[in-house]
Amino acid sequence: MTPHDPQPPGRPRFEFRQRPSEAVARRARSVDVSFALWAVAAVLGLAAALVMLLDLDGVQAAVRGVVDRDFSNETAVTRDRAVAAAAAVLVGGAFLIGVLTGLAATAMRAGRGGARFVLLLLLAVTVVEIVLAVGAVPPAVVLLLVVTAALGVVAAVQMYLPGANRWFAARRR
Repeated sequence: MTPHDPQPPGRPRFEFRQRPSEAVARRARSVDVSFALWAVAAVLGLAAALVMLLDLDGVQAAVRGVVDRDFSNETAVTRDRAVAAAAAVLVGGAFLIGVLTGLAATAMRAGRGGARFVLLLLLAVTVVEIVLAVGAVPPAVVLLLVVTAALGVVAAVQMYLPGANRWFAARRR
């Protein structure tokens, strides 16, 4: 080959792109913040259930006062059943809400968009739990439940911010 001979053409270059399903979308920061807030809310809900369980006699006494005042014409057996059922709903409800919130928050962090709706439903149930708990449980428990709901509201806003919506939409594809 002399310097004046034409050079052979270069080898073609191929770029292999990832398929869209293989491309990993970076999780939005608001999803991480939302998960952290939901996790704290779940722990506080479990703490509220634990406090009620540790003071179960006090919870039952407070519920009994409400039942005896509002349903004085019922038989003693019926009032006892109402007290037991109400105490079970308060303690069991707080425990169940805490556990389900933690599970749904984990699913939401993994990219399951349906978990966001479940978390909103659990937030609504938490508000109902607060309404039922006022006057029937110690003020510290009501405070824990109110803080839980407040954290849930902030977490709900975080998980529906535009960056989070884009991330969930990318995960759906």
